[in-house]
Parts: sequence; structure tokens; C-alpha cells
Amino acid sequence: MNVLLALALAVASLPAAPDRAATATAAQIERLTQDGKADDAMEKGRAAVAAHPDDVDLRLALARALAAKARRLSRLVDVELSQEDVDRGQVSVQDADLGAAPVRVDYDAGLFEEAILHLDFGIERAPRREDLRVFQCFLLTDAGRIDRAKAAIAAALLALPKTASLARTMAAYGAERAKRGDPAGGAALLAPVAEAFPRDASVLVDYGNVLTRLGRKSEAYAAFDRATQLAPQDVRYARTKAIGAMLLRDYRRAQGAFDAAFRLGRDVPDEFASYAATYGIDPKASAALMRELGTPTPSSDPSVVDLANTFVRAGTKGASSEDAMTLARQLIAAQQYLFAIPVLDRAIRANPKNTEAKTMLATAYRALGCEALAK
Repeated sequence: MNVLLALALAVASLPAAPDRAATATAAQIERLTQDGKADDAMEKGRAAVAAHPDDVDLRLALARALAAKARRLSRLVDVELSQEDVDRGQVSVQDADLGAAPVRVDYDAGLFEEAILHLDFGIERAPRREDLRVFQCFLLTDAGRIDRAKAAIAAALLALPKTASLARTMAAYGAERAKRGDPAGGAALLAPVAEAFPRDASVLVDYGNVLTRLGRKSEAYAAFDRATQLAPQDVRYARTKAIGAMLLRDYRRAQGAFDAAFRLGRDVPDEFASYAATYGIDPKASAALMRELGTPTPSSDPSVVDLANTFVRAGTKGASSEDAMTLARQLIAAQQYLFAIPVLDRAIRANPKNTEAKTMLATAYRALGCEALAK
């Protein structure tokens, strides 16, 4: 056979090179996903990745399309079922506050794991691509895969430059879990971030917050103390440290931290909070301090004056008095849950059989997102 003819036949038998124009680009796939066309994005993304398997941008775009298709949102509504509801097999939620109901996020397992595989491939090829790692951390966090999310966050922190923006991004995952009623997950995800950014006060404060909600006192105190040492002039951190101590019923620490916040900001609410913390130490001493705030002046806030005088009556009459319980009920009704804690704590210590105070204290903690402390 003619050599040139044989060569031509061999070349003709080779598979045709993929036509880049015949497959969607990463930008086109991303646009389809953003437009709510996840099915089209998945179809085109899979075809594009099959044609160009080493294209990391395509892998990321397909992972986002798969995640969008897999993700399902629902709200957990607390409703009471009557026997009639059960018999009918129907539940009416017309009177339920759907906007206040907690959100539940679920993922289709198959599509979720397919998305993770593409991200893993992309990260292996481009380990310093922040967008790949950030989306992987988001996806695992959003789906509640806490152990895997923590490992992904730790790996990202090792691979990527430690910038202030990276600290905020990585801390946000733990904060989001805490907002969804999962402080344990939040603490697990914030732990590697706090370790990687030991001089970032905002990260330490976030970490201290979730540790407080879990009742992990010594760890929370260490995080708050470090944050206020790093930023001693930031009133927000001093105030958050004080709130943490109040939640943990460490009233002397709370009083000192609120005093520090007041010195920094000169805000009356911090002064009032310090006196409320004093109630947890000594109700009569608190009454003496509150009396000053309860004396009206042209510039005073009438609501502060009224509440301070209610504290005065409670502190004067005693922790187990009806005046103290009236104050506690007023604080719970006004959603002043933090200030209710020392009042109710003292009432229970004065009368351990005070079931109303115990119930209200648990209500206050639950309203503040501290389920572990409510127990």
C-alpha cells in the first residue's frame, strides 16, 4: 500500500478532537444555573466536562449546577395536632408564623456527592484556587456534613494565603451553623479558623459566642479575653464578653466587662447592664445602684427610669419576693431576656421550689438560642 495512503487512512481513523464550540463554556453553565435552569446547566455541564475533563472551571460550574438542583429548603413549623387532624390526614398551618419557622436544608444525596467529586478533582488539580475551596466548604456546611466541612476548612486554611477576607469567609460557616440552631456544629467549624487566625479579634468573638451557647465556660472566656486584649478600645468586644459572662451566670465577670464597655462608650445601656449583673451578686447592692438611674433627669430615658425603679423595688424586697417575680415577668414580656437571667437565678437560689422562675429562666435561655444552658 502506498505509504502516503496508509498514513492518510490512519489519521482519518483517529477520533476527532473535541470541538470547543460544540460544548458550553463555564460562564454559560454558570449563567444557566443563576437563571434557575439547573437541569439545562447540568446537562450541558456534564457534556462539557466529558469533552474537556481537565477543565477546572467547567468542573466548578457543573458542581454549582448540581448543588442548585440537589438543594431543597423547607421550614420546620411547630403545630398542634388534634385527633380530627390525624383522622383527616391533614394539618392546617394557616395560623403558623412561617417566616419565623427555622429553615431546614436538605440535599439529594446522589447529586450532592457528584458535585463534591467535581470539586475534589478541581482542588487536586488547582489546590490554591480559593473559589473551589470556598464553594466546597459552603456546600459541606450548608448540607450539615460537619466533620467533612471542618476537614475542608482546615485544608483550605493550610493551602490558601491567610488574609483578613479569608478569615471572615471561613468564620462565616461556623456562624451560619450557629444561626441555624447548631452551636455544636458552629464551634467545630470555628475551631480551626480561630487556631489559624489567633490575632483576629472578630473570629475569636464569634468563637466565644458559640462556646458560650454550649456552656463551655473556660474556652469561651479564653476566646473573649484574647479578643479584648487584641482590641482593647473596641466597645463591641467588651460588650460581647460581658454578655457571654451574663449568659454563663458569672455576674462578677459580667459586671466588670459591662463597666469596661461603659468606660469605652459611655452608653447608659451598658451602665444599666452592669447594675443588672450586680443583682445576680447582691440584689440590695443592685437596688442602690439602680436608684441613681431611676431618678428622672431632663435627658433620661423614661423606659430606663421605670425599669430601674422596678429593679429597686425587687432588690429592696428580696430575691424571692413578689416584686422580684413581677420584675422577672415584665422582663420576659418585654423580651429583655438577658436582664431576666440574674433576677430569675436569684429567685431560684432563694427558693429552689419556685417552678415559675425555673420555667421562665429556661424560656429566656431558649429565646437567646442557648438550649444547652436552658437545661
